[in-house]
Amino acid sequence: MTRAGVRAALGGRWDDLGALSAAWRIRVCMPAFPETITAEHEFRDRVLIRAARRFRQYVVVDPDLPPWKPVHEVLPADRGARVLYLIDDAESAVRSWMVAAYRETPDVSWMSSAPRLGACLRTAAANGEITLDAPIWVVLSSALQHTWDPQALLADLWDVLPADSRVSVTHVAPQHPATTPDSGRSPVEAAFTSCLPSPLVLRPASDVLDMFTDPHAWDLIRCSGVEIHAPPCIAASRSTTDTAAELITVIARRPPRTRPRPSASTVDHARNPGHDPDA
Repeated sequence: MTRAGVRAALGGRWDDLGALSAAWRIRVCMPAFPETITAEHEFRDRVLIRAARRFRQYVVVDPDLPPWKPVHEVLPADRGARVLYLIDDAESAVRSWMVAAYRETPDVSWMSSAPRLGACLRTAAANGEITLDAPIWVVLSSALQHTWDPQALLADLWDVLPADSRVSVTHVAPQHPATTPDSGRSPVEAAFTSCLPSPLVLRPASDVLDMFTDPHAWDLIRCSGVEIHAPPCIAASRSTTDTAAELITVIARRPPRTRPRPSASTVDHARNPGHDPDA
């Protein structure tokens, strides 16, 4: 059982009984969780369709299995975009699916995400999969939400991404900071982590935004949240702590490397940015 398998089961895939069992446990703790994944992909798709006006290369970290659509099938076919998937070595089903389905697909490639993202991107550039001379759009949602150390992921990207590159994230935050006494985690986090070696870490919006201001100051060109509710037909269990969740969306720009670090007032302003038509 893997993270991608459980996320696929939450989306309606039925071929992995272990993943289905884990998905059921997660639904009990947070009935709205499957809807947040659906909303996450809908947001991602809208962002990518707009991004295709300007961006020609994309990196997807920890891609999902079907029924979720891969990024290269969302992007307009006539834009000539290249998509590189960075796959967790533990996700053998994702790699097998990509090899079987997209071996002959032009401008689609994949490689291991180990040991660190920055090293992966440099290797991919040396192999001609991407170029570090033009902006890159990085889809980071799953990787950021399913790691204990998101700052390390962002720091790796900061060190290698060209100026004007983007990182797009959707992140689930609980509506209430309910935690279990023994672990300090919410019941849905504990259920996910007990099923898998990969954690689920739900963070409030303030924590997500702090990742993009410290230790490196990204330009926050979009950040917003929307409440996601479970369908009315799903009755809340006695053990349910959250019937709704907040889906936080962030698009951050890699600024020029020579730009000075902003003052505290500039960071505060960035927490409520205006809409960027070229996001």
